[in-house]
This record gives sequence, structure tokens and C-alpha cells, in this order.
Amino acid sequence: MTKIIVHTVIFLIVAGVVASVFIFKGDDENANAAAQLPALMLAGVYLGVLFVLYVLPTITHKATSAVLDSNELVETDPLHDARAAYARGDYEEAMDVYREVADDDPYNRLPWVEIAKIQHDNLENPEAAMETLRGALESHEWPVNDAAYFMGRIAEIYLEDMDDSESCITILNQMIEIFPETRHSANATHKLRELGAIEAAPNTTPS
Repeated sequence: MTKIIVHTVIFLIVAGVVASVFIFKGDDENANAAAQLPALMLAGVYLGVLFVLYVLPTITHKATSAVLDSNELVETDPLHDARAAYARGDYEEAMDVYREVADDDPYNRLPWVEIAKIQHDNLENPEAAMETLRGALESHEWPVNDAAYFMGRIAEIYLEDMDDSESCITILNQMIEIFPETRHSANATHKLRELGAIEAAPNTTPS
């Protein structure tokens, strides 16, 4: 409180000095300029002091708080440890952490997707990746988009990694049956046409 009173008094004095120099000026322009310059310098110095005492600490505090809040978000991110382990090349630890996240948040498909990705891409074990995806799919009833993703990825592994087009076609037909009139059904139908499992729609454009 005392600091505020002191700075208020100083501010009034400085403001009075500056105002008097500009209000009560004579006819000599050089003399006026010589008197105004020190007053302006005094005002500038005082404003600089106020900036250092009040404005700068506020800016520093906000910047520090932003950094600390950001660090706190990173520390509380349940996937942070898994990503860190993956970055170190410790794939087993990464998968263990992802499994813990999946246990805590069973309707989050991301941990299962990441586990299957590690198994498929890094450990080069498509069979394990497929089992992970199947286990996730069968663990409970998923929203349509999530269930369709799991099934589509399983079909893709059958086709591209195991050269098992028959199983891939079976999964795609299941997708058409389970998700009728959705983009997932349309995508599955398109893939079946590419595989020659169903005939392409006839061209009805008149010749």
C-alpha cells in the first residue's frame, strides 16, 4: 500500500513538471526546447522504472506459468511415458504402458492401434498385430468408426502380410453386413471389386 502511495505522489510530481513545461512556455523556442527535453527525459525514466517494477514482473510470471502448465500437461498425459519408451526403442515397455492406458480407458482405441503398429512395423510380427486388433475388437462393443477401423486393418493384414485374400474378403463382406449404408460399407465394396470378389456395377451411360 505504501509503495502505491509513493509512486502515485511521484507520478503526480512528474506529470506536474511535464505539464508546466509545456503549458507555461515563453516566446523563445530554443529556451522552450531546452526546458522540455529534461522534462521528457524525466518522464521517460520514470515510465521505465514503472515498467520494470510492475509490467515486466507480470509478463515474466505469465510466461513462467505457461511453461509450468505445459510441463504439467505433459506429465499428466497418460501416453507420454509410452511415447518416450517408443522413442528410446524400448518397444516392450511402450506396449506395456499402452496396455495400462487401455485398461484405464477401454473405449480409447489409440493404445490398441499403437500396440498393433509397434508389433507390425517395428517387431515385424503381423500375426501378433492381428491378434491385438482382434482382441481389442472383441473386448466390447465399439462405436461404428472404431469397429470398422479394426476390421479394415485386420483385412489389410490378411491381404498384404499373409497373402490370404480369402480371409480378407470374408472380413470385408462382414463389414458390408454390419455397417450397411455407411462409408465403411462403401469402402469395403470398393475393395472387393478391386479384388474381383464382386462384379463392378454395369455402365448405364447411353452409347
